[in-house]
Amino acid sequence: MLRKISYFLQTLNYVRLDTNLQEFTVFFQLENSFVNVIHVVDITKNPYVKPDEYQHVVEKTEWQFRDRGSDEVHSLSFIISEDLERAEDFTKGDTFGWILCQDRLLIPEDHAEDFYGIRTKLEEFLKNPQVPAEYEGTKVKYDWWGRQSYKSIKDRPLSNHFFFLFNVFAFTLCTFTGELLYTKGVMGVESVIHMKQWYRLFTSMFLHAGIDHLVSNMLILFFLGNIVERLLGHVKYFFLYLLAGLGGNLLSLWFSYKIGDYTESLGASGAVFGVVGALLWLLMRNKGRLETMSIPKILFLIGYSAYYGLRSTNVDNMAHLGGLVTGFILCMLLYHKKSVKNREVATK
Repeated sequence: MLRKISYFLQTLNYVRLDTNLQEFTVFFQLENSFVNVIHVVDITKNPYVKPDEYQHVVEKTEWQFRDRGSDEVHSLSFIISEDLERAEDFTKGDTFGWILCQDRLLIPEDHAEDFYGIRTKLEEFLKNPQVPAEYEGTKVKYDWWGRQSYKSIKDRPLSNHFFFLFNVFAFTLCTFTGELLYTKGVMGVESVIHMKQWYRLFTSMFLHAGIDHLVSNMLILFFLGNIVERLLGHVKYFFLYLLAGLGGNLLSLWFSYKIGDYTESLGASGAVFGVVGALLWLLMRNKGRLETMSIPKILFLIGYSAYYGLRSTNVDNMAHLGGLVTGFILCMLLYHKKSVKNREVATK
């Protein structure tokens, strides 16, 4: 039964929380500042588990989500049991407690009759619970913040890790080669437009002027890039990063040429701001929240970066703007979100 319910909830875009309790499986769905939680309690696995233990787990789950920023926690429980009388003991005093007994949904009297439109869908599913033979559960599990933990290295954000490590490697190499890589790789009007060394549009995005420059870019890339790659996939993210960096450098180069500025430029900022722009679109398409990020947070980051760039010297603001816009547009083209039917508000 647990396998069937796991598959059913996955089709409704619920994700599984990684816990160490065999009898309790938690599924949740983040919705801006609130979270919908479904506890699946399989008491057939442990005949000794007691109702007060169940209530403790439900309360602890709510506290965990509230401590991590959720303003509201809406909870529903599925009690799986072949013993109806014992299952009813678990739902006493819990308005949002339903029973799954012998592939039937049983809702005790005076309990909630629906939970965001899930009842009708569940009853239809239980009439003919077809689960693909190859289904083995979700490939990844999630923590309390909605961040993924991985079963294998293939599930990790490999492209983002590659760019992160390559930037660090390039900077480390620069410390041993002096000015050689900078001389060959930085971007400027003279080298790119006059000397036709167009490759510098790419090489410059992997060079950094100092450790502070590198760290500031890599911190943003590491935390935000992982989120973007999870939704786009390895290949799409790989090209989005490179093309956003290229877009940022092209706008920077064009602006420098127009104003006659022959200052050379380097850094991953254009590509990193492309990731920020992509994340902004993803947030707009996912009701304003993804894992630990929200639209207010990303707008604050963009606003602070713009303010800092305008107040500082030697900051390539055009590369930031070009990367941001390029990443946003590319993500609009590359990301296709599956439509989810509107859910009704829970009623008794």
